[in-house]
Amino acid sequence: MKKLLILPAVALIMACGQQNDTAQTEEKTYVVPPGMPVAPTQQPAPITSAGFEGTPQNPEGQVLRLDEGKPLDFNQLMGQRKSFEEQVATQIDTIRQLAEQGKPDFQYLYGMSYENGWGVETDTRQAMAWYKKAADQKQAASYNAIGNLYRMGNGVKPDINEALRWFRLGAEAGDSQAMLNVGNCYYYGMGTEKDLAQALHWWQQAADNGNAYAMAQMGDCYYAGFGVDKDLEKARHYLSQAADKNVSSAQYRLGLMYYNGEGVEQDRTYCKLLMQKARDGGMTEAQAFLDKNF
Repeated sequence: MKKLLILPAVALIMACGQQNDTAQTEEKTYVVPPGMPVAPTQQPAPITSAGFEGTPQNPEGQVLRLDEGKPLDFNQLMGQRKSFEEQVATQIDTIRQLAEQGKPDFQYLYGMSYENGWGVETDTRQAMAWYKKAADQKQAASYNAIGNLYRMGNGVKPDINEALRWFRLGAEAGDSQAMLNVGNCYYYGMGTEKDLAQALHWWQQAADNGNAYAMAQMGDCYYAGFGVDKDLEKARHYLSQAADKNVSSAQYRLGLMYYNGEGVEQDRTYCKLLMQKARDGGMTEAQAFLDKNF
């Protein structure tokens, strides 16, 4: 069961926008434990005209459905391989119509379109407006999206306190990405006092709710004994789940475990596969490891 992997994705490092008098801001970097994963904005789940299917943290096999009975496969549209972003851009008129009809999942998706320039000109103020329309209808992921705009100062004055308020709303509404962000805020002391116990609590909540990056985060904590008792079995459990969901940092860490036989039966062939996946996902450490050991 250990060798199921999907295409890799890149884990990003969360940073807080510095507060200033303009909406533009540079990211502030933080020193974090090696390999700590972090809180990227993730793509929405598959959609039907009635709403989202699944969760935003499980995009593999994603299908964008704008009309009942007319699925658009995540990997193939009109006979061609197209990304989720390309599918959204292709269907932007329908998405806009459904958003204007008041469907909250599509209001959120339309906001994402404006934030990322999918089928429309990038406009973070419009993104914020549509996210807030979705949030007014308690669309969970929109709370997290609003929090990220305040965190980075995109279209608004950066305000980490306001960002944390929105992350909390998203966490309370069940959005696992918001849970992960709340945990990171406690870890970095962003908008609140640093509190490792609270950070671990929210990372665990996010992992339990299926967030791949939180799984990787908890795996690293158990691997290093960071804030918890060192437990290689739990580390393997979380890192394997995250690796199967394309988190490259988890693939790298799990590869080290299999190379050294730490908490698992040594398997250097599987280690090489994991490192290749991590490398393809952007982990320069994985390429260095492959060059040195294979």
